[in-house]
Amino acid sequence: MQAPAPLNVPRRVIVADGAPPAALAAVRSLVRAGHRVEVSTSRRWGDRAARSRGVEPFATPSPSHQSAGFGEALLARAKQGGGPVILPCTEAAVLAIEARRAEFERHAQVLLPSSPVLRRVLDKRETLAVARRIGIATPRTVTVTGPADLPAIAGLRYPVVVKPASSRWTARDVVATAGPLYASHVDTAALAATRLLEDGAPGALVQEFVPGSGWGVGLLVRAGSASAVFVHRRLREVHPAGGPSAAAESAPPEPALVEPAIALLRALDWEGLAMVEFRREGLGEPVLMEVNGRTWGTLGLAIDAGVDFPALLVSGGGGLPPAYRAGMRRRWLAGELRRVQAVFYGRPPGYAGPFPSRWRAIADVMLGVAPDFVFRWSDPMPFASEVLDAMS
Repeated sequence: MQAPAPLNVPRRVIVADGAPPAALAAVRSLVRAGHRVEVSTSRRWGDRAARSRGVEPFATPSPSHQSAGFGEALLARAKQGGGPVILPCTEAAVLAIEARRAEFERHAQVLLPSSPVLRRVLDKRETLAVARRIGIATPRTVTVTGPADLPAIAGLRYPVVVKPASSRWTARDVVATAGPLYASHVDTAALAATRLLEDGAPGALVQEFVPGSGWGVGLLVRAGSASAVFVHRRLREVHPAGGPSAAAESAPPEPALVEPAIALLRALDWEGLAMVEFRREGLGEPVLMEVNGRTWGTLGLAIDAGVDFPALLVSGGGGLPPAYRAGMRRRWLAGELRRVQAVFYGRPPGYAGPFPSRWRAIADVMLGVAPDFVFRWSDPMPFASEVLDAMS
């Protein structure tokens, strides 16, 4: 990642892929900081971030379904001058930029670490290997890249989770993905891993199931030190069996969570924004799940609590990590509704964790009152865009 501009200098910032709530949180932060913010959008009604007040939206093909076309459109935008910085907010956008990294860096500052470091984080196998080497707890895992690896999964304790070695991968200009699968028997796990490989995944991770709740440590790292830290606990997930937060709460920066997160990013030579995800039972030892090497779903909660990651990232601000308010809650209403839908479909086969009843899921929507990640009275159009997109 190139050196940032001097502090408090307005920049031209291109937010790549305005679809997720994190992109909306980022553009609101950057507009508030006085930057000129441009947002790519590929949806009919405009992505949430592209409808936010004070931004300049521009149309691109979908980064997920037309990766090369998205990259071309984004590069053309960067070439318009002004020394822009590019903030990718989805892994699909990251992959499109990475495919033409040298060209992008001739025209813009890309807010990502170097390509070798980025590849280590995008590949869960390498991230887990580094974590184990420095003593961070990880799930017991078998990596499957072909039939010869399958006998080893018989030695795991069941139930297990089967997931791709990379969250997303590009195949014939489409960014493919697959969610976690669950298995209570070795034959089911072998079938799930084989199907992932047939779908083009670079590998399958078969991991022993880790109980507990999800915790995230958001970090801004500069020269191996944390310039900003934020911890959150997942209250509810979009899918009860695992996924992004539907509701979350800020938590104190407990050393048991923060110290291994910083140590891992330092060992990975990471620079910039990342969120390190753990699972934990009570006050037990946190177990690493993955590293999110970009903006993350609860970014808006961090900003509201007092850690303005996007503004700090673009400004180049350093120094001691800012204090923040613990105990603050936010929810994503659209995610809560998707959670209800997932509950009505029923518990996934082989899933061993707790699963709410239909009435509990509905009650969480009706009674789980907390400010929304998307809706703001001062900036209502992103929420309207979300509603229109859901209806269409």
